[in-house]
Amino acid sequence: MQENEKNFNENEINEAPLNEENLIKETPFENSGEPSEAKEEQTVPTDIDQTVSENLTELSLSETVTDELPSPIDNENSDMEATREIPEEPIYIWNYDTQKKFDAEKSKKKRSRAAIIYASVMTAAFLVSFAILLVLLLTNAFDNAVTPSPQPSTPDTPSSTSVVYVKEYSSDSGVLTTQEIYSKCLPSVVSISVSSSSSSGVGSGFIISEDGYIVTANHVVSGMSQITVILSNNQSFKATVVDGNEFTDLALIKIEKTGLPALKIGKSSSLLVGDHVVAIGTPASVDFAGSLADGTVSFNNRVFKIYNDNNVIEKKMTLIQTNALVNPGNSGCPLINQYGEVVGIVTMKLNSTYFEGMCFAIPTDSAMPIINAMKNGQNYDALLSAVSQYPAKLGITGEDAKDDVYGAKIISFSSSSYDISKKMKVGDIITQIDSTVVTSVSELSRALDAYAPGDTVKITFYRSTQKMTVNVILGK
Repeated sequence: MQENEKNFNENEINEAPLNEENLIKETPFENSGEPSEAKEEQTVPTDIDQTVSENLTELSLSETVTDELPSPIDNENSDMEATREIPEEPIYIWNYDTQKKFDAEKSKKKRSRAAIIYASVMTAAFLVSFAILLVLLLTNAFDNAVTPSPQPSTPDTPSSTSVVYVKEYSSDSGVLTTQEIYSKCLPSVVSISVSSSSSSGVGSGFIISEDGYIVTANHVVSGMSQITVILSNNQSFKATVVDGNEFTDLALIKIEKTGLPALKIGKSSSLLVGDHVVAIGTPASVDFAGSLADGTVSFNNRVFKIYNDNNVIEKKMTLIQTNALVNPGNSGCPLINQYGEVVGIVTMKLNSTYFEGMCFAIPTDSAMPIINAMKNGQNYDALLSAVSQYPAKLGITGEDAKDDVYGAKIISFSSSSYDISKKMKVGDIITQIDSTVVTSVSELSRALDAYAPGDTVKITFYRSTQKMTVNVILGK
């Protein structure tokens, strides 16, 4: 029976080989101290346990036996390792440090890739820019090579050349300093004291001949019964009016004196805007005789409109505008250029608290022919228009029309001598002068400024509701 028991135990041991799976399962049960179902099934009487213990002692797995006789587990592992193939890809085991390294390498690769893309784009842009520049240079060179040289312009060819006036003075040009002008011209400038039964005043003038002819402004001597000329050396002489013209504001007077220094007459047409000019005269009173005002030419050939008390244009004068500060009493004094020559006759200034430095003189080019005619007793009517012009007039009195039609409504005719009085009627509404639309009396006046007496204009007007046109000769 012991032999049978021994055989049983050997069979039982052989039936439960010590493989890896059994070892792994047994370990946790032994550590936890909990009984396993396997142990309960293998429980046998004590004498059998002793026999198994003896057999186990004989078959104990010592280090020597293990070395010589490999265990079934080792045999099984050897077979598994022999049949196991090496994986093609490495097996990664995740942990926090590995993830950090992976993220760092991934970020580095992205930065590297971005740098490569940026460098590629910039290189491409540079190459494109260089190619465009090269094309432009080659095109320009080709155009220059094939473009023919410009031919000299002919008189019929429009030119874009602009003219710039520049005055250059040499040492012998004759240009004087302000002090030299004053010293040279003062002996030829006079003060004029005037009076009448109702008024008195003072003005200025200048000598044009050694025998006592003196030029001044007409408004200085007009209507005055007593005229006294005071020379620069304070000598006084009674003067008489040779002639005067209100339309041009020019007058010629004479004193009985010879050997007087005459002022040289210059060409006003040679003046340029910005040229230096001086005025020498007697502002305010005789106490201020010989006063000098200097400035520049602000505008040459300025058309200045003079209005009457009814705000109607009386005349238009062509004058030299200067910023030399003249004052009442300077009327008739000479406006002198930088050569010491008179180029203008001071006639007026804008007298207002809102304006300063706007003074006007009659150009000598247009004034002296009239003065010479006065001196010689000749008719000068044909010469007046060079200084002053009568405005073109229709010869009507009007008011603004603002009912059905906007324009200038005729109220009355100034005189039957005007052409319009024969062709239009009171109540007609003027709406157009030639191509200029008229919607008020002031616009009608401005439209007529472009014309001279004797010009013919086409007038468009309404008579009741009927639109009509008529040609009218302008008067003065």
